[in-house]
Amino acid sequence: MKYFKPYILLAIILVITFSLIGCSVNAPQEEPQISEETEKQEEANQEPEPQPEEPSVDPASVNANEAGQIMILEWHVIGEKEDRWARTYTNFRKDLETLYEKGYRLVSLRDVVTNNIKVEAGYTPVVLTFDDGTAGHFRYIEQGGKRIIDPNCAVGILKAFAEEHPDFGLEATFYINYYTPFGQKDSWQDKLREIVAMGMDLGNHTVNHHKLNTLSKEKVEEELGKMVEMVQEVVSGYELDTLALPHGINPKDVNWAVSGEYNGIKYHNKAILLVGSGPIKSPVVKGFDPTKLPRIQVFQEEFDKWLNYFDNNPDKRYISDGDPDTISIPADQQDKIDESLLGDKKLYIYN
Repeated sequence: MKYFKPYILLAIILVITFSLIGCSVNAPQEEPQISEETEKQEEANQEPEPQPEEPSVDPASVNANEAGQIMILEWHVIGEKEDRWARTYTNFRKDLETLYEKGYRLVSLRDVVTNNIKVEAGYTPVVLTFDDGTAGHFRYIEQGGKRIIDPNCAVGILKAFAEEHPDFGLEATFYINYYTPFGQKDSWQDKLREIVAMGMDLGNHTVNHHKLNTLSKEKVEEELGKMVEMVQEVVSGYELDTLALPHGINPKDVNWAVSGEYNGIKYHNKAILLVGSGPIKSPVVKGFDPTKLPRIQVFQEEFDKWLNYFDNNPDKRYISDGDPDTISIPADQQDKIDESLLGDKKLYIYN
Protein backbone atom coordinates (compact mmCIF):
# COMPACT_ATOMS: atom_id res chain seq x y z
CA MET A 1 0.00 0.00 0.00
CA LYS A 2 2.95 2.37 0.55
CA TYR A 3 3.42 2.53 -3.24
CA PHE A 4 -0.03 4.11 -3.69
CA LYS A 5 0.33 6.87 -1.09
CA PRO A 6 2.02 9.36 -3.45
CA TYR A 7 -0.77 8.94 -6.00
CA ILE A 8 -3.46 9.36 -3.34
CA LEU A 9 -1.75 12.51 -2.16
CA LEU A 10 -1.55 13.81 -5.74
CA ALA A 11 -5.25 13.10 -6.33
CA ILE A 12 -6.21 14.98 -3.17
CA ILE A 13 -4.15 17.97 -4.29
CA LEU A 14 -5.81 17.98 -7.74
CA VAL A 15 -9.32 17.80 -6.25
CA ILE A 16 -8.59 20.73 -3.95
CA THR A 17 -7.09 22.74 -6.82
CA PHE A 18 -10.10 22.23 -9.17
CA SER A 19 -12.49 23.08 -6.35
CA LEU A 20 -10.74 26.37 -5.78
CA ILE A 21 -10.84 27.15 -9.51
CA GLY A 22 -14.58 26.38 -9.64
CA CYS A 23 -15.29 28.67 -6.76
CA SER A 24 -13.34 31.39 -8.45
CA VAL A 25 -15.31 31.01 -11.69
CA ASN A 26 -18.73 30.95 -10.01
CA ALA A 27 -18.03 33.78 -7.61
CA PRO A 28 -20.07 36.93 -8.33
CA GLN A 29 -18.12 39.43 -10.39
CA GLU A 30 -17.73 42.99 -9.22
CA GLU A 31 -19.68 45.49 -11.38
CA PRO A 32 -17.36 47.69 -13.45
CA GLN A 33 -17.44 51.33 -12.40
CA ILE A 34 -18.59 53.79 -15.16
CA SER A 35 -17.31 57.30 -14.90
CA GLU A 36 -19.60 60.32 -15.06
CA GLU A 37 -17.82 61.40 -18.25
CA THR A 38 -18.57 58.02 -19.86
CA GLU A 39 -22.28 58.27 -18.91
CA LYS A 40 -22.50 61.73 -20.48
CA GLN A 41 -20.83 60.49 -23.66
CA GLU A 42 -23.26 57.56 -23.93
CA GLU A 43 -26.21 59.96 -23.53
CA ALA A 44 -24.79 62.20 -26.24
CA ASN A 45 -24.47 59.21 -28.60
CA GLN A 46 -28.13 58.20 -28.20
CA GLU A 47 -30.40 59.05 -31.16
CA PRO A 48 -32.63 62.03 -30.36
CA GLU A 49 -36.42 61.78 -30.50
CA PRO A 50 -37.60 62.53 -34.08
CA GLN A 51 -38.82 66.10 -34.48
CA PRO A 52 -40.95 67.56 -37.32
CA GLU A 53 -38.78 69.04 -40.02
CA GLU A 54 -38.89 72.80 -40.10
CA PRO A 55 -40.16 74.23 -43.41
CA SER A 56 -37.55 75.77 -45.69
CA VAL A 57 -38.85 79.24 -44.75
CA ASP A 58 -39.14 80.06 -41.06
CA PRO A 59 -42.93 80.03 -40.48
CA ALA A 60 -42.68 82.71 -37.80
CA SER A 61 -41.00 85.09 -40.26
CA VAL A 62 -44.07 85.04 -42.53
CA ASN A 63 -46.71 84.59 -39.81
CA ALA A 64 -47.72 81.26 -41.34
CA ASN A 65 -51.10 80.02 -40.20
CA GLU A 66 -52.35 77.02 -42.11
CA ALA A 67 -55.25 76.67 -39.69
CA GLY A 68 -56.69 79.92 -41.07
CA GLN A 69 -59.72 80.43 -43.29
CA ILE A 70 -59.90 80.40 -47.10
CA MET A 71 -62.24 82.27 -49.44
CA ILE A 72 -64.06 80.47 -52.25
CA LEU A 73 -65.26 83.30 -54.49
CA GLU A 74 -68.33 83.02 -56.71
CA TRP A 75 -69.26 84.88 -59.90
CA HIS A 76 -72.27 84.37 -62.11
CA VAL A 77 -72.66 86.75 -65.06
CA ILE A 78 -69.54 88.54 -66.33
CA GLY A 79 -70.66 91.18 -68.81
CA GLU A 80 -71.47 94.81 -69.48
CA LYS A 81 -73.74 95.50 -66.51
CA GLU A 82 -73.20 95.46 -62.76
CA ASP A 83 -75.83 94.14 -60.36
CA ARG A 84 -76.40 91.62 -57.58
CA TRP A 85 -75.61 88.64 -59.81
CA ALA A 86 -73.45 90.30 -62.45
CA ARG A 87 -69.95 91.78 -62.59
CA THR A 88 -68.60 93.96 -65.37
CA TYR A 89 -65.48 92.94 -67.27
CA THR A 90 -63.70 96.00 -65.86
CA ASN A 91 -64.63 95.19 -62.28
CA PHE A 92 -63.64 91.56 -62.73
CA ARG A 93 -60.15 92.71 -63.77
CA LYS A 94 -60.09 94.94 -60.68
CA ASP A 95 -61.10 91.96 -58.53
CA LEU A 96 -58.03 90.06 -59.73
CA GLU A 97 -55.79 93.09 -59.21
CA THR A 98 -57.10 93.55 -55.67
CA LEU A 99 -56.56 89.91 -54.77
CA TYR A 100 -53.03 89.98 -56.15
CA GLU A 101 -52.07 93.18 -54.34
CA LYS A 102 -53.43 91.84 -51.03
CA GLY A 103 -51.32 88.70 -51.24
CA TYR A 104 -53.82 86.12 -52.50
CA ARG A 105 -52.77 83.41 -54.93
CA LEU A 106 -54.95 81.06 -56.97
CA VAL A 107 -55.40 77.40 -56.09
CA SER A 108 -57.84 74.80 -57.34
CA LEU A 109 -60.80 73.72 -55.25
CA ARG A 110 -59.71 70.13 -55.69
CA ASP A 111 -56.32 70.89 -54.13
CA VAL A 112 -57.94 72.62 -51.18
CA VAL A 113 -60.28 69.76 -50.27
CA THR A 114 -57.49 67.19 -50.66
CA ASN A 115 -55.13 69.30 -48.50
CA ASN A 116 -52.66 69.73 -51.33
CA ILE A 117 -52.25 73.51 -51.17
CA LYS A 118 -49.15 74.87 -52.90
CA VAL A 119 -48.69 78.58 -52.32
CA GLU A 120 -45.56 80.67 -51.85
CA ALA A 121 -44.60 81.35 -48.23
CA GLY A 122 -46.44 84.31 -46.73
CA TYR A 123 -49.32 84.26 -49.24
CA THR A 124 -52.94 83.16 -48.98
CA PRO A 125 -54.77 80.65 -51.23
CA VAL A 126 -58.04 81.72 -52.85
CA VAL A 127 -60.44 79.70 -55.03
CA LEU A 128 -62.31 81.18 -58.00
CA THR A 129 -65.62 79.64 -59.14
CA PHE A 130 -68.05 80.58 -61.93
CA ASP A 131 -71.62 79.28 -62.09
CA ASP A 132 -73.96 78.59 -65.02
CA GLY A 133 -71.48 78.63 -67.92
CA THR A 134 -72.66 82.00 -69.26
CA ALA A 135 -71.30 83.54 -72.46
CA GLY A 136 -69.21 86.11 -70.64
CA HIS A 137 -67.22 83.36 -68.96
CA PHE A 138 -65.70 82.06 -72.20
CA ARG A 139 -66.12 83.43 -75.70
CA TYR A 140 -64.28 83.02 -79.00
CA ILE A 141 -63.90 85.82 -81.53
CA GLU A 142 -62.40 86.06 -85.01
CA GLN A 143 -59.23 88.09 -85.43
CA GLY A 144 -57.17 88.16 -88.61
CA GLY A 145 -59.02 85.16 -89.91
CA LYS A 146 -58.23 83.14 -86.81
CA ARG A 147 -60.33 82.14 -83.85
CA ILE A 148 -58.98 83.44 -80.53
CA ILE A 149 -60.17 83.71 -76.94
CA ASP A 150 -61.97 87.00 -76.49
CA PRO A 151 -59.66 89.05 -74.22
CA ASN A 152 -62.83 90.64 -72.83
CA CYS A 153 -64.30 87.50 -71.21
CA ALA A 154 -63.48 85.85 -67.90
CA VAL A 155 -61.14 83.24 -69.37
CA GLY A 156 -59.42 85.84 -71.53
CA ILE A 157 -58.97 88.20 -68.58
CA LEU A 158 -57.67 85.40 -66.36
CA LYS A 159 -55.23 84.25 -69.03
CA ALA A 160 -53.86 87.74 -69.65
CA PHE A 161 -53.53 88.45 -65.92
CA ALA A 162 -51.62 85.19 -65.36
CA GLU A 163 -49.24 86.11 -68.19
CA GLU A 164 -48.59 89.50 -66.57
CA HIS A 165 -48.31 87.97 -63.07
CA PRO A 166 -47.12 84.36 -63.37
CA ASP A 167 -46.94 84.01 -59.59
CA PHE A 168 -50.69 84.65 -59.32
CA GLY A 169 -51.54 81.37 -61.06
CA LEU A 170 -54.25 80.31 -63.49
CA GLU A 171 -56.78 78.30 -61.50
CA ALA A 172 -60.58 78.45 -61.58
CA THR A 173 -63.53 76.08 -61.73
CA PHE A 174 -66.39 76.62 -64.19
CA TYR A 175 -69.67 75.02 -63.10
CA ILE A 176 -71.65 74.20 -66.20
CA ASN A 177 -75.10 72.95 -67.13
CA TYR A 178 -75.98 70.57 -69.93
CA TYR A 179 -77.19 72.73 -72.77
CA THR A 180 -74.45 74.51 -74.75
CA PRO A 181 -72.12 75.66 -71.97
CA PHE A 182 -70.81 79.19 -72.65
CA GLY A 183 -73.05 79.58 -75.73
CA GLN A 184 -71.63 79.39 -79.28
CA LYS A 185 -73.15 76.05 -80.24
CA ASP A 186 -70.44 75.26 -82.77
CA SER A 187 -67.55 75.49 -80.30
CA TRP A 188 -68.63 74.69 -76.74
CA GLN A 189 -66.86 71.32 -76.87
CA ASP A 190 -63.61 73.07 -77.79
CA LYS A 191 -64.07 75.39 -74.82
CA LEU A 192 -64.36 72.49 -72.39
CA ARG A 193 -61.19 70.96 -73.75
CA GLU A 194 -59.34 74.27 -73.71
CA ILE A 195 -60.28 75.05 -70.09
CA VAL A 196 -58.82 71.71 -69.02
CA ALA A 197 -55.74 72.14 -71.26
CA MET A 198 -55.00 75.51 -69.60
CA GLY A 199 -54.99 73.84 -66.18
CA MET A 200 -58.37 75.09 -65.01
CA ASP A 201 -61.30 72.91 -64.03
CA LEU A 202 -64.86 72.03 -64.92
CA GLY A 203 -67.50 71.41 -62.29
CA ASN A 204 -70.97 69.88 -62.15
CA HIS A 205 -73.93 72.27 -61.93
CA THR A 206 -76.53 69.65 -63.00
CA VAL A 207 -78.38 69.23 -66.28
CA ASN A 208 -81.36 71.51 -65.71
CA HIS A 209 -80.45 73.65 -62.67
CA HIS A 210 -83.44 72.30 -60.75
CA LYS A 211 -83.82 72.60 -56.97
CA LEU A 212 -82.54 69.18 -55.99
CA ASN A 213 -84.75 68.92 -52.90
CA THR A 214 -87.76 68.58 -55.22
CA LEU A 215 -86.34 65.52 -57.01
CA SER A 216 -86.30 61.79 -56.31
CA LYS A 217 -83.02 59.92 -55.84
CA GLU A 218 -83.22 58.63 -59.41
CA LYS A 219 -83.75 62.14 -60.81
CA VAL A 220 -80.88 63.58 -58.75
CA GLU A 221 -78.60 60.85 -60.09
CA GLU A 222 -79.70 61.65 -63.63
CA GLU A 223 -79.06 65.38 -63.14
CA LEU A 224 -75.53 64.70 -61.93
CA GLY A 225 -74.60 61.53 -63.79
CA LYS A 226 -75.64 62.86 -67.18
CA MET A 227 -73.26 65.81 -66.74
CA VAL A 228 -70.40 63.44 -65.96
CA GLU A 229 -71.27 61.42 -69.06
CA MET A 230 -71.34 64.54 -71.26
CA VAL A 231 -67.98 65.87 -70.06
CA GLN A 232 -66.28 62.49 -70.40
CA GLU A 233 -67.50 62.25 -73.99
CA VAL A 234 -65.89 65.62 -74.75
CA VAL A 235 -62.78 65.51 -72.52
CA SER A 236 -61.74 61.87 -72.36
CA GLY A 237 -60.71 60.71 -68.90
CA TYR A 238 -61.59 63.95 -67.15
CA GLU A 239 -63.07 63.55 -63.64
CA LEU A 240 -66.02 65.83 -62.96
CA ASP A 241 -65.80 65.51 -59.19
CA THR A 242 -66.97 68.78 -57.62
CA LEU A 243 -70.55 70.07 -57.49
CA ALA A 244 -72.04 73.55 -57.13
CA LEU A 245 -75.59 73.07 -55.89
CA PRO A 246 -78.22 74.88 -58.00
CA HIS A 247 -79.74 77.60 -55.79
CA GLY A 248 -77.47 76.29 -53.02
CA ILE A 249 -80.04 73.59 -52.17
CA ASN A 250 -79.15 69.99 -51.32
CA PRO A 251 -81.28 66.99 -52.28
CA LYS A 252 -83.36 65.35 -49.56
CA ASP A 253 -80.35 63.18 -48.75
CA VAL A 254 -76.96 64.84 -49.22
CA ASN A 255 -75.46 61.43 -49.99
CA TRP A 256 -77.30 61.48 -53.32
CA ALA A 257 -75.20 64.51 -54.22
CA VAL A 258 -71.98 62.94 -53.00
CA SER A 259 -72.15 59.78 -55.08
CA GLY A 260 -74.46 57.86 -57.37
CA GLU A 261 -74.87 56.28 -60.78
CA TYR A 262 -76.77 57.05 -63.96
CA ASN A 263 -76.84 54.99 -67.16
CA GLY A 264 -73.83 52.99 -65.96
CA ILE A 265 -71.87 56.19 -65.24
CA LYS A 266 -70.76 56.58 -61.63
CA TYR A 267 -69.98 59.91 -60.00
CA HIS A 268 -68.34 60.89 -56.73
CA ASN A 269 -67.98 64.51 -55.64
CA LYS A 270 -65.01 65.49 -53.50
CA ALA A 271 -66.56 68.87 -52.79
CA ILE A 272 -70.08 70.29 -52.71
CA LEU A 273 -70.50 74.06 -52.84
CA LEU A 274 -73.25 76.17 -51.34
CA VAL A 275 -74.23 79.64 -52.56
CA GLY A 276 -73.04 81.66 -49.56
CA SER A 277 -71.91 83.25 -47.49
CA GLY A 278 -68.44 83.24 -45.92
CA PRO A 279 -64.99 81.66 -45.98
CA ILE A 280 -64.31 77.98 -45.36
CA LYS A 281 -62.26 76.34 -42.64
CA SER A 282 -58.80 75.07 -43.41
CA PRO A 283 -58.95 71.44 -44.59
CA VAL A 284 -57.03 70.35 -41.46
CA VAL A 285 -59.28 72.07 -38.93
CA LYS A 286 -61.89 70.30 -36.80
CA GLY A 287 -65.31 70.41 -38.41
CA PHE A 288 -64.07 70.80 -41.98
CA ASP A 289 -66.77 69.27 -44.19
CA PRO A 290 -66.15 69.19 -47.97
CA THR A 291 -69.85 68.48 -48.59
CA LYS A 292 -70.90 71.85 -47.09
CA LEU A 293 -68.55 74.50 -48.41
CA PRO A 294 -69.78 78.10 -48.27
CA ARG A 295 -68.78 80.67 -50.88
CA ILE A 296 -68.54 84.44 -51.07
CA GLN A 297 -70.54 86.03 -53.88
CA VAL A 298 -68.57 88.74 -55.58
CA PHE A 299 -70.53 91.96 -55.69
CA GLN A 300 -68.80 95.03 -54.40
CA GLU A 301 -70.29 95.28 -50.92
CA GLU A 302 -69.78 91.61 -50.11
CA PHE A 303 -66.33 91.43 -51.66
CA ASP A 304 -65.14 94.48 -49.72
CA LYS A 305 -66.65 93.13 -46.51
CA TRP A 306 -64.53 89.98 -46.53
CA LEU A 307 -61.36 91.61 -47.80
CA ASN A 308 -61.62 94.11 -44.95
CA TYR A 309 -62.38 91.32 -42.49
CA PHE A 310 -59.10 89.57 -43.26
CA ASP A 311 -57.19 92.85 -43.39
CA ASN A 312 -58.43 93.62 -39.87
CA ASN A 313 -58.11 90.05 -38.59
CA PRO A 314 -54.91 88.65 -40.12
CA ASP A 315 -54.87 85.88 -37.50
CA LYS A 316 -58.02 84.44 -39.13
CA ARG A 317 -56.44 84.21 -42.58
CA TYR A 318 -54.76 81.11 -43.99
CA ILE A 319 -51.13 82.02 -44.62
CA SER A 320 -48.88 79.47 -46.29
CA ASP A 321 -45.48 78.34 -45.01
CA GLY A 322 -44.47 77.64 -48.61
CA ASP A 323 -43.91 73.92 -47.98
CA PRO A 324 -46.69 71.64 -49.28
CA ASP A 325 -45.44 68.81 -47.07
CA THR A 326 -45.88 70.62 -43.77
CA ILE A 327 -48.76 72.30 -41.97
CA SER A 328 -47.38 75.22 -39.95
CA ILE A 329 -49.42 76.90 -37.25
CA PRO A 330 -48.83 79.21 -34.29
CA ALA A 331 -48.98 77.41 -30.94
CA ASP A 332 -52.25 79.12 -30.02
CA GLN A 333 -53.97 77.44 -33.00
CA GLN A 334 -53.02 73.88 -32.04
CA ASP A 335 -56.35 72.99 -30.47
CA LYS A 336 -58.10 73.65 -33.80
CA ILE A 337 -56.26 70.91 -35.67
CA ASP A 338 -57.84 67.55 -36.45
CA GLU A 339 -54.75 65.37 -36.84
CA SER A 340 -56.75 62.72 -38.69
CA LEU A 341 -57.07 65.26 -41.54
CA LEU A 342 -53.32 65.81 -41.90
CA GLY A 343 -52.79 62.77 -44.10
CA ASP A 344 -49.08 62.51 -44.90
CA LYS A 345 -48.41 66.16 -43.97
CA LYS A 346 -46.24 66.97 -40.96
CA LEU A 347 -47.56 69.35 -38.33
CA TYR A 348 -45.12 72.11 -37.35
CA ILE A 349 -46.00 74.26 -34.36
CA TYR A 350 -44.10 77.43 -33.55
CA ASN A 351 -44.28 80.09 -30.85
